[in-house]
Amino acid sequence: METGTLLTLGDGLRLEEGACLPLRSHFGQCRACEKACPAHVLSVSIDGVALAPGCLGCGRCVSACPTDALELEGFELPAALPAGAGAVELECFKVPASANAEAIRVPCLGALSPGRLAELTERAGARGLVLVDRGWCGTCSAGCGATHPAKAALDVLALWLDAIGAPDRKPRLQSRPLPAAAMPEAIPHTRRDPNEQPLSRRDFFRRLAENPTGRPRDVSPMGASGRAAFPATGRHQSRERRRLVDALDAAAARAGTALPAELFPRVTNNGACADHRVCTAACPTGALKARADAQGARLEFAGEACIACGACTRACPEGALVLEAHGGARAPAVIATHAQRTCEACGDAFAPRGDEALCATCAKSQRFIRDAMSQLYRARS
Repeated sequence: METGTLLTLGDGLRLEEGACLPLRSHFGQCRACEKACPAHVLSVSIDGVALAPGCLGCGRCVSACPTDALELEGFELPAALPAGAGAVELECFKVPASANAEAIRVPCLGALSPGRLAELTERAGARGLVLVDRGWCGTCSAGCGATHPAKAALDVLALWLDAIGAPDRKPRLQSRPLPAAAMPEAIPHTRRDPNEQPLSRRDFFRRLAENPTGRPRDVSPMGASGRAAFPATGRHQSRERRRLVDALDAAAARAGTALPAELFPRVTNNGACADHRVCTAACPTGALKARADAQGARLEFAGEACIACGACTRACPEGALVLEAHGGARAPAVIATHAQRTCEACGDAFAPRGDEALCATCAKSQRFIRDAMSQLYRARS
């Protein structure tokens, strides 16, 4: 499942380059992590992902990333849940262990994605899952404001649990205030090496100028050719997507229901598909696959693996694909078929339009040669 190098950005934050949508190809125009950062120190550009000084260590960027390209040290969910008969509880790093020794701690409750909450909810079972609100979020350095940072993820999960008939499994946000004076100013950075010297702003920008991505790169990000910068063997389903679907699957099975179509994106072909297969190269999860056999070529789409990133629709040179975020089918389905012919020049199979005898590459090469020869002879005459 290797998709690229695991690059350390700083402050315990790591980036799996091959899973990052903008670094796969120029069609992956995701900026979710940058938008989610409350400190505005994470940036995404054509050169890569960079972290400036001032990271709070909250993990919001990790939660926002649709492909799990970002990892934060210390933000791994435990292999075993705390023992006991009561609800499984979640606390943020700022709350001292003495206040709730049995709770699972995460950097920030706002860093809990719907998938992570769904997984923990399923593992908690009848005990239930509780997020403890200490009343500190409004004045936290992570800039939570009046709305609790976990509310959006809780609302999304509640929507799906209602849809499958399992409302009794919804995680709860429970208020248990602590004195405001007891709140640390910063989220404890337990992941940092105590001997590590902080990087000055000047040193950060010097390093960024010398090497924008932190290391020499073997592949070109944002590939202008339309091909993914990382090979097809490196593509895999989003772990966040997998967590959500698996947990809801289990809950639906107990309720005797099925997952609703609204959970799965839908991609359709408007009839203009010309079998270029650029869409399959741009797809980061393998939701789109091109297959060929004696009967011809076909394009298959699996809604279960799709994260609705839109890279396929932007990549298609014919504008043939239409993406809808909801209302699709879970199982793979054929969305385009093409009869195939062998190119008379190179011998490769291709989908002809009309009575074409050459594939698009060979036809383009021959046009170039004809144009060059025409200009050459005109210049000599």
